[in-house]
Amino acid sequence: MNSISYYLKALGKVPRILKQFGRIATYVLNDENYWDEYARGWQAQGPDGSLQCLGDEWSNQQVFLELLSKCASKELTGLEIGCGGGRITAHAVGWLRHVHACDVSRRMLARCRESLPASNVSFHKLDGFTLKEFADSSLDLVYSHDVFVHFSSLQVYPYLREVKRVLKPGAFGLISFLSFGHDFEDFKETSLRYWSRRWFPPHMRLHFITEEMLTRMLDDLGLRVREISRKNYLIVLFRK
Repeated sequence: MNSISYYLKALGKVPRILKQFGRIATYVLNDENYWDEYARGWQAQGPDGSLQCLGDEWSNQQVFLELLSKCASKELTGLEIGCGGGRITAHAVGWLRHVHACDVSRRMLARCRESLPASNVSFHKLDGFTLKEFADSSLDLVYSHDVFVHFSSLQVYPYLREVKRVLKPGAFGLISFLSFGHDFEDFKETSLRYWSRRWFPPHMRLHFITEEMLTRMLDDLGLRVREISRKNYLIVLFRK
């Protein structure tokens, strides 16, 4: 009877295990589905009428925008990795000659297109791994805010290599991350919350990185750090 009880108890865990496996498989195999669903369910304006485009519900972009405005000009062409609903793109189109707004989610791109009537922006579907649509040394600026926070360090390095490839010599990159040091309390709270639930989230994993890891990657790729902000995100401005 003890053996039967043991196996019955084990079988009772199968649905939960399969459910968790399904979540993980969705994260690994079809990353864009999460953001497609998020974009589909998003309601314009929001309950208090303050949301003008998808992404306005997330804050803390002001420091990033200040840095972006400093390295942007009307003579430059920029590429945004993870444009989402256009909260950063809406500013960039006023500062750059042309913006290539890129995202892994088609529905996010559709939302961005709806919120941006500007003529100096084009929209591109990414594969989640490369920037293969763009030629070597073809861009003046590559930027990304609140996107690399979802990438593990194993994903960050190859993407930085792609960024280097598409940047012109002397061109700039500007990317924000979650800092393990500065945001340690957020890291601790998030990790313990997932631990208490006994499962890891399918997509909304927050990945924290140290400044040492990031500067080592950039140095290895021959990308020169020009400025680092630690005010909220870990934001690094680098040059090819």
